[in-house]
Amino acid sequence: MCIQAIESNIVEFLNIEELKASVDMDLRSILPEYVEILMRNIVSKPITVDAEHFVILDGHEVYEALQLLTARKLPVVKVDIRNVSVRSLQHGLKPITINDILSAGLKGPKLPFNSFKVIVKGRVPSINISLNELGVWGGREEDKARVYNVYGSTLELLYKGWPTPLVKLNSLSSSGRNVWAKLEGYNPFSNSVKDRIGWSMIMDSLSKGRLKQILYEATSTNTGIALTSIANTLGVKTKLFIPQTVQKASDIYLKVLGAEVVRMPVGLTVESIETVDEESRKSDATHLNQFENDANLKVHLKYTAKEIDEQLKIIGVKPTCIIGGLGTSGHMSAISIYFKNKYNNIKIIGVQPAPNEVIPGIRRIETGMKWYYWVDFDEVIDIKRSEAIESAIEIARKEGLLIGLSAGAVVGAFKKLSYNEGTYILIFPDTGYKYVEQFSEYLNQYDHSS
Repeated sequence: MCIQAIESNIVEFLNIEELKASVDMDLRSILPEYVEILMRNIVSKPITVDAEHFVILDGHEVYEALQLLTARKLPVVKVDIRNVSVRSLQHGLKPITINDILSAGLKGPKLPFNSFKVIVKGRVPSINISLNELGVWGGREEDKARVYNVYGSTLELLYKGWPTPLVKLNSLSSSGRNVWAKLEGYNPFSNSVKDRIGWSMIMDSLSKGRLKQILYEATSTNTGIALTSIANTLGVKTKLFIPQTVQKASDIYLKVLGAEVVRMPVGLTVESIETVDEESRKSDATHLNQFENDANLKVHLKYTAKEIDEQLKIIGVKPTCIIGGLGTSGHMSAISIYFKNKYNNIKIIGVQPAPNEVIPGIRRIETGMKWYYWVDFDEVIDIKRSEAIESAIEIARKEGLLIGLSAGAVVGAFKKLSYNEGTYILIFPDTGYKYVEQFSEYLNQYDHSS
């Protein structure tokens, strides 16, 4: 949607909430602009909007990229629609008019990407505006009193509680090597990183008018708890499909929250997707599908990755290596996109279960991961279940942190790395409180009481 320019227009700044998108863009179309802006730390093209309603006419890629970068202000050029013409690119279909674009921005539904080109009378200037000027970096006002839901809902506990803590692990650090853990167990609903995607997927579905009165989802526990908790605040029900290999305690947590639980005769959550798809269609339910839903990757681009970066800036260091488990591949793929395009010589390490091993929350790449294949991982390390449990126990006894098994797998992978100096970030997806059965089985088998 490029603009052909004739005369000069003025660039202004508007709060991001004031703009209204008229185009529905898929994530892969947004990422090139996101990466370019992130790498350069500069925005070189303003967004063109109509002067009356602030509906976006051109620059949707810039708008969506800056959304993901959490900009508070956007550079815009306001134009009078009388000075705008539209060339429809939908061959064989009804031509798109300026009124169609305004209607899409004000009422919806949004128009397809690359379905029209806007031609504006007047020259749209080039710009050279830093992300600092747009409020991307710093300036975060913390609610030190930690009072939530004054005017909103308990969902404020989630997004107003970010960033989750980053803590140094003394037991893994040494001279020249600093190891930090990102504690996603501090998210309030599932006590896991899955709160982020549950919130993102539900809000995305709600904004697009696709959220029905019941959600169906395949989950191994954490996503189910997150979805059910968040859906409860909206009066929406959940029906969850859980592998037979998952700990029995999950059923209790989910039923307390009001979810309907169906145990599936499979070993991995992803093996139930086709069944859940079919059942959701039959029941007119919403299947968000955490394994394919781009709202998963988006929330980690927009928040998780940027949080880590800003936290490291506060302590004045740059990351050498970031290590995390691969489940849907959402959070580690987003972290790879963000850090690989912002820093040189950073290593991104994925963690998966060793062959024929089951570790809740992570799985092997060959089982199928959408976003893993979009990005660049330096290495993927295999970890046995026993190694994950032993590492979780070690962190509990040396750091006082009871972490989950996928976090234990991340610690186990870190210990296998040959390079030592630098700043290492370990992503701990959840706490260990859901895994009593696995810990009990291990402790009964081995004497680790000392």
